[in-house]
Amino acid sequence: MEIKLLSQCREYEAQIVQWLWEEWGNETNFERYQMIIRNSMDPENLPLTFVAVEDGKAVATVGLWRCDLLSRQDLFPWLASLYVDPIYRSQGIGKKLQEFILNYCREKNYQKVYLYTDLVDYYERTGWELIDYGWTEDMEKVNIYQYNL
Repeated sequence: MEIKLLSQCREYEAQIVQWLWEEWGNETNFERYQMIIRNSMDPENLPLTFVAVEDGKAVATVGLWRCDLLSRQDLFPWLASLYVDPIYRSQGIGKKLQEFILNYCREKNYQKVYLYTDLVDYYERTGWELIDYGWTEDMEKVNIYQYNL
């Protein structure tokens, strides 16, 4: 498996948009996910989108964003939209994507990385620390995690 910037393999762009929209979107915001991905193609600036490719097929994606939770714009940067194709789940790909993002952030001299989720006991297993709770735009309560680099 190889992890690449989506800007280096744009043939997967439509697949990534579809995955993110199906996982987190609704009937009114498909264009929002298109815009997020379209605006993550500059390899020198955030947001960035990465894709895991195996045998010429996109199997997973993850983003590194300037902000992923509007109510916590004071935190930066964010691991965002970690998604693994259901066929490839339970193979450690999510963990590899996390490690990739954390190493990327170390190279950029970030001190901390954040994420939010409603999952419990997933990110704790890979060293993330629950630091707070937040609210999504839909008023859903979520956990905010921090990883100290």
